[in-house]
Amino acid sequence: MLAAILTSAFTSEESISFDDYVIAFNKNYNFSEYVFRKSIFEKRIQEINEHNRGDHLYKQGVNHMTDWTTEEFLVVSSSRRANRVGKLGATHVTSQKELPFEIDYRTQYPPILTNIKNQGNCGSCWAHSAVEAIESHWAIATGNLHVLSQQQLTSCTPNPDHCGGSGGCSGSVESLAFDYVKEAGGLVEEWLYPYTSYFGDSGTCKTISTFDVVAKLSGFVDVPKDDQNALMDALAFKGPIAVSVDASHWSSYSGGIFDGCSYAKNITQNHAVQLVGYGHDVSLKKDYWIIRNSWGPLWGENGYMRLLKTDKPECGWDTDTHSGAACDGDPDEEWVCGMCGILSGATYPVVDVKQK
Repeated sequence: MLAAILTSAFTSEESISFDDYVIAFNKNYNFSEYVFRKSIFEKRIQEINEHNRGDHLYKQGVNHMTDWTTEEFLVVSSSRRANRVGKLGATHVTSQKELPFEIDYRTQYPPILTNIKNQGNCGSCWAHSAVEAIESHWAIATGNLHVLSQQQLTSCTPNPDHCGGSGGCSGSVESLAFDYVKEAGGLVEEWLYPYTSYFGDSGTCKTISTFDVVAKLSGFVDVPKDDQNALMDALAFKGPIAVSVDASHWSSYSGGIFDGCSYAKNITQNHAVQLVGYGHDVSLKKDYWIIRNSWGPLWGENGYMRLLKTDKPECGWDTDTHSGAACDGDPDEEWVCGMCGILSGATYPVVDVKQK
């Protein structure tokens, strides 16, 4: 039922009915909220169809966020890098090796990526991005892929300088998550500490001494800012990377190569994702980054996005850094580069397989 409805919505200019949408996505509204959500949904459908009638590199479609308000969507993209007030990691040193033409860690065997997750109505993208990076780097180092706990990071990571928000579902950053894992002694598996923050409650931190810790860290590494070659090098020779992006216009993305971030309208880095590859689309004649998101498998290309990658990345000012939830004491403006600012905040964990 769901697949049939969504397929029709993606391939037809005719609007999916709100009643079908409510059934497909298991929405439960009283009368007043039904009317409110329907008005949002119908406006969004018009925008989606108008976009899809145009000549674009990407398509838009229906998903679980189609009847959300702008404010509700901003909750799930409340994060930002912490490379100033927060603790600094080591700096990635480019290997000088020849870069592969393309990388796609989704196809690697043994696998180093877990299934697509869904952060729900909680601004925990930073925790998901950090956990995904740790899962991948632990798998690379040990050959064992574990599904690790996003809830542990969401509930337990301290954020005294309000980097990315006030912590938990109100936003934080990956580097603080990596530092917490190092200091706490490791990260436990998800089945021991399951994700409960779908509806916006950060939860209470549990003592992990009673759990079997799986992945441990000795630190993290920052990729040189606005350096595309360094990011490609780190991705190719170290593994998947946690990156900060502007996801303000991502909600309806359903496929293709996204190029919808405009420096003419400001780039506010407000979301954290995992970078898992890059490649070239022969039919579109465009290069792209492969982004793993945390909005569930029904968003985008089965939970992933292809983001435009160019030989000469565009740059500009983020003139609203604190709307992207910069740290206390950060400047109000910052120079950022790459589509949606992808080159301006990248980091990866250093796993410690020797630590007992």
